[in-house]
Amino acid sequence: MADDPILKDINIVNDVLILKKSHKLIRRMQRNLPGPEIHGYQVWGSSFLIMDYLLENPPKKRSKMTEIGCGWGILGISCAQHFKAKVTAIDADEHVFPYLDAHALLNDVKIKSRTARYEHLKTEDLKGHSLMLGGDICFWDSLVKPLFSAISAAREAGVGKIIIADPGRPPFHKLAKRCQKAFGAELITREIRSPKKLSGELLIISQ
Repeated sequence: MADDPILKDINIVNDVLILKKSHKLIRRMQRNLPGPEIHGYQVWGSSFLIMDYLLENPPKKRSKMTEIGCGWGILGISCAQHFKAKVTAIDADEHVFPYLDAHALLNDVKIKSRTARYEHLKTEDLKGHSLMLGGDICFWDSLVKPLFSAISAAREAGVGKIIIADPGRPPFHKLAKRCQKAFGAELITREIRSPKKLSGELLIISQ
């Protein structure tokens, strides 16, 4: 299977097909489309930490969920595939969505997408959703306040669980401290070995 030429330049992680940056489709898109502007030019590792956690702690089937700062949308695609989740993928950069759409088609799932900044998410946008997820999305100090706003909106909307993952950068720890104080959030460490050895932290806010 690993030597199958069809799978050249494709990673398979927890049954999700992910195009490598060297794949001819990705290269063609990079040549012909406006490039992502906010670090959405690849799949970042913290998404895999959340994927691994959810496989051990699965949500209810067909739940509604939101992936914020989705980039290529691999985390939401995994949830649609494994849990039949009804996913809305949100990113401030509209130029990531062709990459998301290509991966959704490749993995035979449907994902709704929306362009929005964290601080523009309102309670009504998240009503009926049971999960809000985001990986590698708190990498600047300027993102702490907008992310806290999005988390607060999700709490007010009744979202049952919010999970934000990060390698452990200082802005993420600032967000974690605010959420621990305001919401009794939990901060746990997580390590995986596939697609490569990765470690990081999950900020989990439950209600």
